[in-house]
Amino acid sequence: MARRSGYRAAVACGTLIRSLTPDELPWFLARSFAYLGHRDPWGLAQRSVAHLRDVRRDAARAWVLESATAAPAGATAPVAGVVAWPPDPDRDDPTLRLAQPWHDGDDPTPFAELVGELLHRQPHEAVELDLSALGPRRAAMLGEALAPLGFETDGLRSLGFELAETPPLGRPLVLEGWRLAADAEFRSFVAEAEGVVLREGRWAWLKRAHGPFTPDLWFLAYETLDQPPVGYALAGRRRGGVDGELALTAVGVARSHRGSTEMLRRLLLTLLHELAAESPVGRLRAEFSTTDTKLLAIMRSIGFEVGDVRPVLRQLPA
Repeated sequence: MARRSGYRAAVACGTLIRSLTPDELPWFLARSFAYLGHRDPWGLAQRSVAHLRDVRRDAARAWVLESATAAPAGATAPVAGVVAWPPDPDRDDPTLRLAQPWHDGDDPTPFAELVGELLHRQPHEAVELDLSALGPRRAAMLGEALAPLGFETDGLRSLGFELAETPPLGRPLVLEGWRLAADAEFRSFVAEAEGVVLREGRWAWLKRAHGPFTPDLWFLAYETLDQPPVGYALAGRRRGGVDGELALTAVGVARSHRGSTEMLRRLLLTLLHELAAESPVGRLRAEFSTTDTKLLAIMRSIGFEVGDVRPVLRQLPA
């Protein structure tokens, strides 16, 4: 709940942003389900609350923006809401995750105001709003409303690979792991390969996109170590051990090889063998943008399981 001093300041400006009490959660969920077009939002909300393990925690993560213009004089009424899952310090997770958005009417401006305020209140390095349950019109409205805050619309394709099924290697590349002294070289190569400017904030987020930084799973790839690198692979470890769960954050080849599917395929196969040596019966997971069609096609041809597309709005570090 907002502190009383914050409450007075907010009402003086005509709006109030606050989290919920546990008894308000069914009402909040019903508003969210109604926004999605569910035929029985209140019934679904009641059934959903009955299955929650920690209603108090979930209520504290549900936020609303209340407006004095939507209520009698001297009062405020909710006009927008969202659930905000803050970054988990125990997992060194830098991403603020938003879900179950809703707002009154066809104007998403109050929702954008709510999100903007949460970005100021919640420590984070990146933000992701899941649009999976929304129709195209609602998703487009929210995308337009949040664009001034730096959000971009994307579709993330989920992929998975059982490391026990790693195919024959063929012509391997040589992988060299990250070292502190080589951080600038890694960063420069990745930036040049992708044709982007990699500022400190984005570089730090890449290192911790899947939890604590795992330098032993960050690689530059070479034909031979006396030649320039030809590719890179950045991975993380969600769980260690022979049946561990690993996550691929980014992978790519030098610009001189961008037109070659063969080099990217060799890089992926070399990486799979490296990871299988650590977790022989483990699993590698990834999510990549649907715009990267060549990478997705190669991963599918190697044997990656290709899952559904998850539409999102993302604000990533500059």
